[in-house]
Amino acid sequence: MKRFLMLVAVAVATQTAAFAQTELSSFSVTGRGGVMNTFVHDFQAIGVNPGNLGRSTSIISFTIGEGGVGASTQALSRKTLRKFLEVANNTELSLEERQDLARAFTSDNVLNAGADVNTFAISVTLPKIGGFAFSNRQRALSHVAFNKNFSELVFLGQDAQLYQDFAPGQTVYVSELFEGTEVKASWVNEWNFAYGRKILDLPALNIYGGAGYRYLQGLALYEFSSKAGEVKAYSAASPVLDINYERYLDDPQFSYNTADGLLSPVGKGHGFDVGLSAEVIKIVKVGVSVTDIGNMTWTDNLLEAKDKGFKLPEYNGAEEYNFQDAADMAKTIIDSALVFSPVSELTTALPTRFRAGIGVKLGSKVEVGLDYVRALNDAPGNITEDFIGLGFDVQPLPLVRLSSGVTTGAGDKLNLPVGFAIVTPVYEFGVSTRDITAPFTDKNPGASVAMG
Repeated sequence: MKRFLMLVAVAVATQTAAFAQTELSSFSVTGRGGVMNTFVHDFQAIGVNPGNLGRSTSIISFTIGEGGVGASTQALSRKTLRKFLEVANNTELSLEERQDLARAFTSDNVLNAGADVNTFAISVTLPKIGGFAFSNRQRALSHVAFNKNFSELVFLGQDAQLYQDFAPGQTVYVSELFEGTEVKASWVNEWNFAYGRKILDLPALNIYGGAGYRYLQGLALYEFSSKAGEVKAYSAASPVLDINYERYLDDPQFSYNTADGLLSPVGKGHGFDVGLSAEVIKIVKVGVSVTDIGNMTWTDNLLEAKDKGFKLPEYNGAEEYNFQDAADMAKTIIDSALVFSPVSELTTALPTRFRAGIGVKLGSKVEVGLDYVRALNDAPGNITEDFIGLGFDVQPLPLVRLSSGVTTGAGDKLNLPVGFAIVTPVYEFGVSTRDITAPFTDKNPGASVAMG
């Protein structure tokens, strides 16, 4: 679309991202809106609760090419989306209509979007030994937030409040003007290994424990954020994204990746998961876990920016608002204020999360679960709010499984997911959507879909 979307496009087009909570690589989890801690077993326990591998139900289980994509926003309803498309196409809107758009885009969750794919995964359960699982997963994560000044600068131009607060030509800083604005994105190739087994066996209580390890290859990283008076701005991208780094090649600080592999990663790291799972009288399940403990180190194609400040461009008071001019101006401000230069190394934390869940089996055909997830750091890709969800699976026919529930948090409003799967003793196939209400309501934007 128009150039204003360049910041958003970094998070969506070049580094398509995923909901950090929902595990879009699993269509059945998507059908429950991300409720998973007590439901998942076999290879689906990777990255969620490795303790569940100790109670896996299959001797061998595998998947190929299972994944999904999704997007949500708290900025756009159907009404504001129509207005946004009109202003993006330079349709003349009144000042009041543009003020409405500026207010809508002043949000901590302008966009959460993504993709998550298991290229392959396999698990094996050995009696008295436990369950082992291995997978390769492509995972991308992103989050976009705009503060009042940034949003007004784009939609109001010279009518923005900041033109009342600062004189044209006055030097101001990103940290001063854009507090709360964030664009974060990452794309990582994961190699996962996990193990779980039963650690306590009593007549009415079984407890399982597990641990997981992942080797991470970083393919893209981007962050622009202004929080608590501090600006963070850095980027690194694999040559597969075809970004031109020619201007930095002569700098001794710049380590250039020359596409020496299939994906040519520009960073690497190690992550760990730990989890406990319990079954009470074979009916009630409880699970707790901490996932994505660790760091990544980025060394190639790495740039970092400092906040050098900028001067507000002067407006001719007679000029009429033009969306593309305002969008170009916002981009120019960011480009002039943040001067990127090569750095040799950058370490970022993984999006560490605490997960807890409780589930109940109601007969042989219905299972209900309640999940809670909390971010333990502010790393790129982590959820911005606590997640809570209630989900269920029901098998009305021997070969049919339906999923649904209600979820909220993690940057979303209230979601009503739904999933459908064909289930046999040999294979599963299904399609799920994370929110079926989005196309029909103007108050709860956002939707996602997953297929496996």
